[in-house]
Amino acid sequence: MAAYFIATIDVEDSKTFDLYRSLNPSLVEAAGGKYLVKGLPLTALEGDDLRSRFVMIEFASEAALERFYNSPEYAALKPLRQRSAKSSIGYVNTDSATSHRTGYQIPRFGDDVVLEPVTSAMPELGPDDLRIQPTLISLNPVDWKIQAGILAALPFAFPYTPGAEGVGIIEAVGTDVVGFRPGQRVMAFSSLVRGGWFANKVDVSASQCALVPDAIPDEQAAAFNVPLLTAHQAIKLHPGAVKRALVIGASGSVGSIATKLLGHIAESVDAICSPGNADHVTALGGNVVTPQEAAEGRYDFVLDAAGGPIIETAYRSLAKGATLVSIVQPVDEERARSASAQAIRYSAQPDGGQLSDLMARHPDLPAPRVAATLPLAEVNTALHLLKYGRVRGKIFLKP
Repeated sequence: MAAYFIATIDVEDSKTFDLYRSLNPSLVEAAGGKYLVKGLPLTALEGDDLRSRFVMIEFASEAALERFYNSPEYAALKPLRQRSAKSSIGYVNTDSATSHRTGYQIPRFGDDVVLEPVTSAMPELGPDDLRIQPTLISLNPVDWKIQAGILAALPFAFPYTPGAEGVGIIEAVGTDVVGFRPGQRVMAFSSLVRGGWFANKVDVSASQCALVPDAIPDEQAAAFNVPLLTAHQAIKLHPGAVKRALVIGASGSVGSIATKLLGHIAESVDAICSPGNADHVTALGGNVVTPQEAAEGRYDFVLDAAGGPIIETAYRSLAKGATLVSIVQPVDEERARSASAQAIRYSAQPDGGQLSDLMARHPDLPAPRVAATLPLAEVNTALHLLKYGRVRGKIFLKP
């Protein structure tokens, strides 16, 4: 299984070029590599006419490439790699880049549409992308909403492979990618329009990925992407300090994390949930209240993560300058303005850097409650369960 290290060096970037040209050939040979430049030996780089070309080092396997990449001699180049604006340095497993994948796709929108397995050739890996082999895929309500056509206004292309988040192992990286390498475990929330996680391979923009800390199991890494970013970004929509907060739907995946995050910044966090989930929410630091009790409060920040008529409670309990955010249903902006507050309908945006920072700053995030883990081949059963089963916890797919 051949793997290639590629450095595309700009004609003006002489420092990078000189460093690569001066690498001890024995270092590459010891790792089982061979220098190539468009099929020519490295010595052909001596002429200035090739200084805008590229260095390619061929290795017999990914393991050999890893030995080279992690060697002390190559480590000296890494700071330069981070600074270089004109030279593109990366590596790719050519088998991974050209192999086939099996994904579960829909040919159109509709409640009657089922996902069918389709095997196709992988496209050329984009320069800013990671090719990932999923190890665990997390389902979200947005998955069945896309399938049903509720989000048809977005520019989806058919056939479409759904799936917004998961965790997996990097197989290959694009030539412009910095900070990731094959073999690393990453988590990601992908662009909804691109999707792709309901498959045995997925290409994701590196900007939407984060390395997974060793202590975090796959279940947490797969389940945290969408709810963590949703909760964090929703809270950040409030421009001021939060003294009193209310979370509607506090036992769900987004509501649970929002309750935990708000506990770090708010003086008090009231939470509305079903009676059967009260202990779970209390353990997160939420003060469980009824809708009637919440209506008597005055909140700086309200998150509606449940939908339905309970949002009426939120409008009546907004303090002056408050922010109400719903992630599930339209809001009445005029009604909020009449209370000297603001109401926002919000959907989270993928952000790998933000995700990485949040994972590092909040090691105490609640472990997801697991409702079911099914084989990827049972994706239609999983979506039906998510939509109609009233499950408590996350549903995962295992490729």
